[in-house]
Amino acid sequence: MSEQPGIAAGVKVVEIGSSLSVALAGMTLADAGAEVLTIEPPEGSLLRQEPAYAMWGRGKGSVVLDLGQPVGQDRARALIHDADVLLIGLKPASVDRLGLGFDSFANEAPQLVYAAVTGFGSKGPYRDVPVYDAVMQARGGRMYDFSAIFDGTRPAYAAAPVAAYGAAMALLKGVFGALRERERNGGRGQRVETSMARALAVFDLVGWIPGGPPPLRVEDVPFLPYSVARTADGVWIQFAQNGPALFADFLRVLGLDGEINYLDALMPAADSSVKRTHRERVQERIAEHTWAEWQERFADERNLSAERFHPPGEALGHEQFQAIGDVVDVPDASGRMTRQLGPVFEALQRPLRPAGAAPALGANDAVESLFGGRSTLPREVGDESPPGPGLLSGVTIVELGMWIALPFAATQLAELGARVIKLEPLEGDPMRALGPVGYKIVQGKESLAIDLKHPDAREIVHRLVARADAVVHSYRPGVPERLGIDFETLRKINPKLVYLYNGSYGSRGPKSYAPAFHVTGGAVAGGAWAQAGEGCPPPQGAELSRDEMARVSRRLELANEANPDFNSAVTAAAALTMGLYAREKSGEAIELETRMMLSNAMMMSSDFIEYEGRPPRREVDADLNGLGPLYRLYQAAEGWVFVAAPRQRDFERLCAALEIPEAASDERFATAAGRDSHSDALANALGAAIAKREASDLEADLSERGVACMRADEGPYRNWLFEQEWAREQGVVVDIAESQDGPYTRYGAPLTNDRPVPLRGAFPAGGDTRVLLEEVGFSPEEIDGLLESKVVAEAATD
Repeated sequence: MSEQPGIAAGVKVVEIGSSLSVALAGMTLADAGAEVLTIEPPEGSLLRQEPAYAMWGRGKGSVVLDLGQPVGQDRARALIHDADVLLIGLKPASVDRLGLGFDSFANEAPQLVYAAVTGFGSKGPYRDVPVYDAVMQARGGRMYDFSAIFDGTRPAYAAAPVAAYGAAMALLKGVFGALRERERNGGRGQRVETSMARALAVFDLVGWIPGGPPPLRVEDVPFLPYSVARTADGVWIQFAQNGPALFADFLRVLGLDGEINYLDALMPAADSSVKRTHRERVQERIAEHTWAEWQERFADERNLSAERFHPPGEALGHEQFQAIGDVVDVPDASGRMTRQLGPVFEALQRPLRPAGAAPALGANDAVESLFGGRSTLPREVGDESPPGPGLLSGVTIVELGMWIALPFAATQLAELGARVIKLEPLEGDPMRALGPVGYKIVQGKESLAIDLKHPDAREIVHRLVARADAVVHSYRPGVPERLGIDFETLRKINPKLVYLYNGSYGSRGPKSYAPAFHVTGGAVAGGAWAQAGEGCPPPQGAELSRDEMARVSRRLELANEANPDFNSAVTAAAALTMGLYAREKSGEAIELETRMMLSNAMMMSSDFIEYEGRPPRREVDADLNGLGPLYRLYQAAEGWVFVAAPRQRDFERLCAALEIPEAASDERFATAAGRDSHSDALANALGAAIAKREASDLEADLSERGVACMRADEGPYRNWLFEQEWAREQGVVVDIAESQDGPYTRYGAPLTNDRPVPLRGAFPAGGDTRVLLEEVGFSPEEIDGLLESKVVAEAATD
């Protein structure tokens, strides 16, 4: 392995706040070689209570400072004064009270990249609402979305912490984008900001679409390309065969050739009972053999995607994770060895690697000069022209991929100001066939429709790459070489190219060949298992009737929704931004890789750590209320709310707001351990008080009193967010004036700086084919020939 310094070597980072988003961003910076120092309160970060802190804190230092006292504030300011990056995850009111706002450092620390994450943004009526991941998902409609599990009768807890993970990757995009700009502007830092509200918008695939959201999926209509079935020995399997060839191979291996038509499996049926009958047929066939027997049959099939459902964390033992190096052994602060996930990005020329154990609380208190002064920064301005809108203004990216994950990664880069040229099939990306659902992965881009398999396509791609800064693709191993778009080929054309492969399993290892879709990531990383709740899937030895099989498979299918694609996308976008910073520093090409399975495991990172004596995994209850009495759903007199009060002061505020002082003074609930031991009694006491009031009243009153409480039975997200004035003022919601279908409203960028990007709408496939070909030197006659021979296509001009 290369011994070159990490991509972030020499970068000095200060972390403030018990935010998972900040911790994950800081961990990744430390893995990349940055010197990361966490400022903790005297009692330590709230994250230290989690088993995964040994991963989230790895490679960092720790300083204990009481920021409520002048001496603590002075030392914090001195550390920030010498830092390159501040990662801060505090409520805006706390930032103001502690004097830690960006403006207070603008003069004394002009080099500082100030990266902030908030709940609902730094302005507006919700700015100081305490926001935990599930609180944001409650207000953001995901608990409403999951109400389909209960036929729409009540909300369901959203188990995967997608808002926190999305915000972490947004922070990294902001940090690396701003560091890249700092290399070009003479060493000036800037403020970048994301929020949980922005991050959550990333994960809404269909609820936002123009024309209104589709109805909840309350009828049992199975999607057969994503079949769920149980083997003879009780193992539940997730298939992912979304494509005519993939589905045909699936039926062939099961011995069901010709029994089910792919289009019938794909499209809505007038009689949904037909699809249920087909599901039953698939399940009967899978039940004929054990999981080991099916694995043997599947072993030589290159178009078959079959994974068993894993509990969160179990994939640390998955053969692919082991083979590719996504599992590492790292000691904790006590010296005890832990097994945990490796770095979430792979950079082949400048590898990321864990930099050591997580620190003991206050491990660096006695060190007088922690950073040893400021970094040496460039003094010359590399680009005299005023920077354009967004952090990636002037960057050109060539996108080679379809469906959701890779294309949406490129969408996010366009939202940061990059020019994205999407190369898509002659008939367009398959997502376009879904109408407005596909807008999210094509909006803001230029489109060239091209048959990459045609011999004449190679010259077109190579000419585009020669002028580009980056190439992103998602083709399985072997395909890039056949198409002439592999790293070694393209680096000869462009010696400064940033090259990213956003794969499913990765470029090597026993599963590298395998196809995968979002359901694969959900099954492997455990997101689907967690969302299904306690008791689902049933124990392997359980006897199930035909109706029970149908109910379990439906629950698993609904639990395994689209978030894995978006986890993959946000990770790839952050990695590409890191690569652009590395290229700016070195002037050399760099090859990057992200993997859907690893990205989703990192999103579920709280469970992806093993060590002797590790506490049992917290499991969502069977009714999908949450993780205990102080982090769960409650039914109000009208509607439902989600309440988060994990700390002692939160619990006391909650009892005061609900006017139940007897609960606060009850000896059973006096400590965190007591509240855990008497969780049912506490839930009953809180539930009785909450049931007396309406959900909207509870949200307003408890939020005002500093208690995290949000209504959880409303959705989808757009129905609330699109009506919020603060969301429009901050660019969380944007109106698009022009698109292929006229004006529409969309979500804004997941990250902002002081130069917001004017966002664009969606336009047809091939809409820019002729202009792009002219730009890279093809004559009008040559273009006509390429169109005639169907090497390329252009959009219809009706």
